Amino acid sequence: MAIFGKKPEPESPTPFSPSAPAAAPTPRPRSAPLEPTRAAGTSSFLGAGCVLEAEFNGDGSFECNGDFQGTIDISGDLVIGRGGSARAELKARRIVIEGRLQGNATGTEKVEVGAAGHVEGDVRAPAVQFAEGAFFEGNVEMRRAKAGAAATDDAHDSLDSDPAQ
Repeated sequence: MAIFGKKPEPESPTPFSPSAPAAAPTPRPRSAPLEPTRAAGTSSFLGAGCVLEAEFNGDGSFECNGDFQGTIDISGDLVIGRGGSARAELKARRIVIEGRLQGNATGTEKVEVGAAGHVEGDVRAPAVQFAEGAFFEGNVEMRRAKAGAAATDDAHDSLDSDPAQ
Protein backbone atom coordinates (compact mmCIF):
# COMPACT_ATOMS: atom_id res chain seq x y z
CA MET A 1 0.00 0.00 0.00
CA ALA A 2 1.47 3.39 -0.94
CA ILE A 3 -0.58 5.81 1.12
CA PHE A 4 2.14 7.52 3.20
CA GLY A 5 5.03 7.45 0.74
CA LYS A 6 5.88 3.87 1.31
CA LYS A 7 6.48 2.04 -1.91
CA PRO A 8 4.64 -1.19 -2.39
CA GLU A 9 6.64 -4.35 -2.19
CA PRO A 10 6.81 -6.29 -5.44
CA GLU A 11 4.86 -9.50 -5.42
CA SER A 12 7.11 -12.48 -5.41
CA PRO A 13 6.67 -14.62 -8.54
CA THR A 14 5.39 -18.13 -8.15
CA PRO A 15 8.42 -20.35 -7.98
CA PHE A 16 8.95 -22.79 -10.83
CA SER A 17 8.74 -26.34 -9.69
CA PRO A 18 10.48 -28.77 -12.06
CA SER A 19 8.78 -31.70 -10.36
CA ALA A 20 5.29 -30.51 -11.44
CA PRO A 21 4.57 -31.77 -14.96
CA ALA A 22 3.55 -29.16 -17.50
CA ALA A 23 -0.09 -29.42 -18.46
CA ALA A 24 -0.50 -30.90 -21.90
CA PRO A 25 -2.48 -28.67 -24.24
CA THR A 26 -6.00 -29.93 -24.61
CA PRO A 27 -7.05 -30.54 -28.19
CA ARG A 28 -9.81 -28.28 -29.48
CA PRO A 29 -13.03 -30.13 -30.10
CA ARG A 30 -13.71 -30.68 -33.77
CA SER A 31 -16.84 -29.26 -35.21
CA ALA A 32 -19.54 -31.71 -36.12
CA PRO A 33 -19.06 -33.25 -39.56
CA LEU A 34 -21.17 -31.83 -42.35
CA GLU A 35 -24.22 -33.75 -43.42
CA PRO A 36 -23.44 -35.89 -46.46
CA THR A 37 -24.72 -34.41 -49.69
CA ARG A 38 -27.19 -36.24 -51.86
CA ALA A 39 -24.72 -36.23 -54.73
CA ALA A 40 -22.51 -38.99 -53.40
CA GLY A 41 -18.90 -38.56 -54.44
CA THR A 42 -19.46 -34.92 -55.35
CA SER A 43 -16.38 -33.70 -57.10
CA SER A 44 -17.53 -30.10 -57.61
CA PHE A 45 -19.54 -27.79 -55.38
CA LEU A 46 -20.96 -24.27 -55.79
CA GLY A 47 -21.65 -22.87 -52.34
CA ALA A 48 -24.42 -20.59 -51.14
CA GLY A 49 -23.78 -16.96 -52.05
CA CYS A 50 -21.58 -17.87 -55.01
CA VAL A 51 -22.47 -17.02 -58.61
CA LEU A 52 -21.08 -18.91 -61.61
CA GLU A 53 -21.78 -18.33 -65.30
CA ALA A 54 -20.17 -21.09 -67.34
CA GLU A 55 -20.29 -24.12 -69.56
CA PHE A 56 -19.56 -26.91 -67.10
CA ASN A 57 -18.57 -30.33 -68.55
CA GLY A 58 -16.86 -33.32 -67.06
CA ASP A 59 -16.87 -36.61 -65.22
CA GLY A 60 -18.04 -36.83 -61.66
CA SER A 61 -20.84 -35.06 -59.85
CA PHE A 62 -21.84 -31.47 -59.09
CA GLU A 63 -23.85 -29.86 -56.31
CA CYS A 64 -25.17 -26.31 -56.68
CA ASN A 65 -26.27 -24.36 -53.63
CA GLY A 66 -25.46 -21.01 -55.25
CA ASP A 67 -26.57 -19.36 -58.49
CA PHE A 68 -25.51 -21.03 -61.75
CA GLN A 69 -26.11 -19.79 -65.30
CA GLY A 70 -25.10 -21.67 -68.45
CA THR A 71 -24.91 -25.37 -69.27
CA ILE A 72 -23.98 -28.42 -67.22
CA ASP A 73 -23.13 -31.71 -68.94
CA ILE A 74 -21.64 -34.27 -66.56
CA SER A 75 -21.49 -38.06 -66.28
CA GLY A 76 -22.40 -38.26 -62.59
CA ASP A 77 -25.12 -36.91 -60.34
CA LEU A 78 -26.29 -33.29 -60.29
CA VAL A 79 -28.02 -31.70 -57.30
CA ILE A 80 -29.59 -28.25 -57.24
CA GLY A 81 -29.91 -27.79 -53.46
CA ARG A 82 -32.68 -25.97 -51.60
CA GLY A 83 -30.76 -22.71 -51.66
CA GLY A 84 -29.52 -23.21 -55.21
CA SER A 85 -30.81 -21.86 -58.48
CA ALA A 86 -29.92 -22.48 -62.09
CA ARG A 87 -30.83 -20.79 -65.35
CA ALA A 88 -29.34 -23.57 -67.37
CA GLU A 89 -29.55 -26.59 -69.61
CA LEU A 90 -28.76 -29.62 -67.45
CA LYS A 91 -27.58 -33.06 -68.50
CA ALA A 92 -26.41 -35.69 -66.02
CA ARG A 93 -26.93 -39.30 -64.99
CA ARG A 94 -29.29 -38.44 -62.13
CA ILE A 95 -30.63 -34.95 -61.43
CA VAL A 96 -32.18 -33.90 -58.12
CA ILE A 97 -33.80 -30.46 -58.00
CA GLU A 98 -34.62 -29.13 -54.56
CA GLY A 99 -34.07 -25.49 -55.51
CA ARG A 100 -35.01 -23.53 -58.65
CA LEU A 101 -34.41 -24.39 -62.30
CA GLN A 102 -35.25 -22.27 -65.31
CA GLY A 103 -34.27 -24.45 -68.23
CA ASN A 104 -34.34 -28.04 -69.35
CA ALA A 105 -33.14 -31.11 -67.44
CA THR A 106 -32.09 -34.34 -69.15
CA GLY A 107 -31.24 -37.29 -66.93
CA THR A 108 -29.87 -40.48 -68.41
CA GLU A 109 -31.31 -42.43 -65.44
CA LYS A 110 -33.66 -40.23 -63.41
CA VAL A 111 -34.82 -36.69 -62.67
CA GLU A 112 -36.30 -35.96 -59.24
CA VAL A 113 -37.99 -32.71 -58.21
CA GLY A 114 -38.24 -32.38 -54.43
CA ALA A 115 -41.08 -30.82 -52.45
CA ALA A 116 -39.27 -27.46 -52.39
CA GLY A 117 -38.26 -27.78 -56.06
CA HIS A 118 -39.36 -25.25 -58.67
CA VAL A 119 -38.89 -26.13 -62.35
CA GLU A 120 -39.79 -24.00 -65.35
CA GLY A 121 -38.71 -26.06 -68.35
CA ASP A 122 -38.78 -29.50 -69.90
CA VAL A 123 -37.69 -32.71 -68.17
CA ARG A 124 -36.43 -35.80 -70.05
CA ALA A 125 -35.41 -39.08 -68.44
CA PRO A 126 -36.34 -42.76 -68.32
CA ALA A 127 -37.71 -42.12 -64.80
CA VAL A 128 -39.15 -38.86 -63.46
CA GLN A 129 -40.37 -38.22 -59.93
CA PHE A 130 -42.17 -35.17 -58.51
CA ALA A 131 -42.64 -34.87 -54.75
CA GLU A 132 -45.88 -33.50 -53.41
CA GLY A 133 -45.60 -29.72 -53.28
CA ALA A 134 -43.11 -29.41 -56.15
CA PHE A 135 -43.75 -26.70 -58.74
CA PHE A 136 -43.48 -27.67 -62.40
CA GLU A 137 -44.31 -25.83 -65.60
CA GLY A 138 -43.18 -27.55 -68.78
CA ASN A 139 -43.23 -30.89 -70.53
CA VAL A 140 -42.11 -34.33 -69.41
CA GLU A 141 -40.66 -36.93 -71.78
CA MET A 142 -39.99 -40.40 -70.45
CA ARG A 143 -38.28 -42.93 -72.72
CA ARG A 144 -36.20 -45.92 -71.87
CA ALA A 145 -32.50 -45.74 -72.62
CA LYS A 146 -31.38 -47.77 -75.62
CA ALA A 147 -30.82 -51.44 -74.84
CA GLY A 148 -27.24 -52.17 -73.81
CA ALA A 149 -26.40 -48.47 -73.46
CA ALA A 150 -26.85 -48.30 -69.70
CA ALA A 151 -23.25 -49.19 -68.88
CA THR A 152 -21.58 -47.23 -71.65
CA ASP A 153 -21.01 -43.63 -72.67
CA ASP A 154 -23.86 -44.15 -75.14
CA ALA A 155 -26.24 -44.03 -72.19
CA HIS A 156 -25.35 -40.39 -71.71
CA ASP A 157 -26.38 -39.67 -75.31
CA SER A 158 -29.22 -42.18 -75.69
CA LEU A 159 -31.93 -39.67 -74.77
CA ASP A 160 -30.70 -37.21 -77.37
CA SER A 161 -31.77 -39.32 -80.29
CA ASP A 162 -34.78 -38.56 -82.44
CA PRO A 163 -37.98 -40.10 -80.98
CA ALA A 164 -38.83 -41.52 -84.43
CA GLN A 165 -35.88 -43.91 -84.23
